[in-house]
Amino acid sequence: MSDGWERRQERTRRDVIDAAGALIADSGVDGLTMRKLAERAGVAVATLYNQFGDRDGVLVAFVSSGLDQLEIELDAQPDEGPIDTTRQLFEALDASFDAEPEVWRPIFASMKSRSGDHGMGAVGDRVVAYIETDFAKAAADGRFEVEVDVAALARHVFNTRMNRLEQWAGDAIDWAAYRASSTLGLELILASVLCDPYRRDALLRSGVAG
Repeated sequence: MSDGWERRQERTRRDVIDAAGALIADSGVDGLTMRKLAERAGVAVATLYNQFGDRDGVLVAFVSSGLDQLEIELDAQPDEGPIDTTRQLFEALDASFDAEPEVWRPIFASMKSRSGDHGMGAVGDRVVAYIETDFAKAAADGRFEVEVDVAALARHVFNTRMNRLEQWAGDAIDWAAYRASSTLGLELILASVLCDPYRRDALLRSGVAG
């Protein structure tokens, strides 16, 4: 009985998240209302409030669901090792955003008006924690030139990336410029703290060294 109820709850949650993505793609974040979402997902408005709290809760659930799927996919891939794991994470995230720009662009465009680092809240904290874990492994492996505050470094890398995503979402730069500047930014940050040969590899990846 309990298992059946939990499965129905999860199916409803999945339907709502899928409907939210479709509404955002059609009308942007402003077009995502609890009434429209309930109609699209085929559930009662009260159900939405019970499961998600409010529209912001729906958005958090949508982004978190995408991150859940991404983590499953990354876990199934071979371990890239310290530092490359962070690069792999950003490559996977960018592939998701590029696959559905009509969904992700309005979401990131709305982030500046939300609380926390770039409005990402707990979801952003999950990404930062993933990067921090990778950097801690790099530190244990002796890859940094100096002793590094891995938590602060991870947060800086995340915030730098989000700044560029917001520029893309606001049409300040196109996707190609976002990709180029994001790679440059990440690799120069890494080069500033890594020791050789990892430092030289980061410089080569950045494109500033030949």
